[in-house]
Amino acid sequence: MLGGVMGLPFLHMHPSAGVIVSHAVLMTFYVVCPAFLGGMAPWFLPELLKGEGMALPSAARIGFGVLAVGAFLLPVMPSVGLALWCVGVLALAFNVLATVLEMRSIPFRQCPPLVWAFLADALSMLIIAPVLLAFLLRSGMAGAGPDALLTVLRGSVEMTLLSVPSLGIILAALLPVGLKQGLVARCAPYAFGIMGVVPVLLWADHLFGELSSSVYRGGLTVGLGLPCLVLLVAFAGDLWRVSLPSGSVAGWASGGLVLLLAGWAAMLTEPLWASQTMQPGAFMLGAAGHQLVMFGSLLALSAAFYGWCGSRLVRRGRFFAIFGTVHAMVTFAGALCSVLPQMVLPAALLMGTSLLMFALPAGMVWYGMLVERTHGVTGLLRKQ
Repeated sequence: MLGGVMGLPFLHMHPSAGVIVSHAVLMTFYVVCPAFLGGMAPWFLPELLKGEGMALPSAARIGFGVLAVGAFLLPVMPSVGLALWCVGVLALAFNVLATVLEMRSIPFRQCPPLVWAFLADALSMLIIAPVLLAFLLRSGMAGAGPDALLTVLRGSVEMTLLSVPSLGIILAALLPVGLKQGLVARCAPYAFGIMGVVPVLLWADHLFGELSSSVYRGGLTVGLGLPCLVLLVAFAGDLWRVSLPSGSVAGWASGGLVLLLAGWAAMLTEPLWASQTMQPGAFMLGAAGHQLVMFGSLLALSAAFYGWCGSRLVRRGRFFAIFGTVHAMVTFAGALCSVLPQMVLPAALLMGTSLLMFALPAGMVWYGMLVERTHGVTGLLRKQ
């Protein structure tokens, strides 16, 4: 909600530096990362690992508190907000790593692709957070402004934090549960491992070391683009043998995959079409691609959200599936309209409607939990 409000047109008339930074990084750093490591991990990791729960639940609560404070301080003091983000996501990452290492009852070779996505994202946090803290300390002492933060956070860091969780959720949502020995399962440990470690290591060396820009861009292609391509080819090979699932979760995941592919293609082909002289307010292919990748990641997170809500709700199966499919279509249409400068008003209406529609499934689950806990009524929610 904060990110959406900061994207409204009336705030762009006289935007402050804090609003600019918040609008640029809030959705990636304060939505995708906490939702994946702090929200999706406690929901799905114990079941995927056949364990009893998370290893460090207190670390998750501490991380949530720190991130909540940092989210409200980000528009006012961007450096302080990002520093608190580093501390909060480190707590979430330690919880995920400890759970995968200590609480699993299956060997590593039997871990599904989503587990490797959780592990790769947590490893990325262990590299990104200390390096970002060091940069904030150095830039603060040097008197650097918010523009320096945007320059540092753009590129491999943002694309890694968006691509790893999104692909993990999309593959888990679109591949059948019983398909354990497919191509994706074989490629996932290596592909997610490279995506989670190599791009952020190159970013750290480029930031503090002497890595040239040409080598940095080439390393990103190998460390981020090539593993994504391998996973997508393996995914297409697995789908050749099985049918694509249906339902609201599959709709969200399919829309997210389409937006991710369109965004990656736009950013990769931008140098071929970019002109030397750009008019103010003109359509920029690279910026549109970045926005499509962001919305694709949010659709992937919504697929996991609807999957969790659908597993909790009972007696609302058909209605919930139809509502989720319509919601996915509204959000997908709003994401496409948002990249065109001429479609600002339809995009705002569609994305605002989508935001309000999220209240229904969340409210249904929370109401069912409240009734079961206060009155002892069973049957409203399916027990996990």
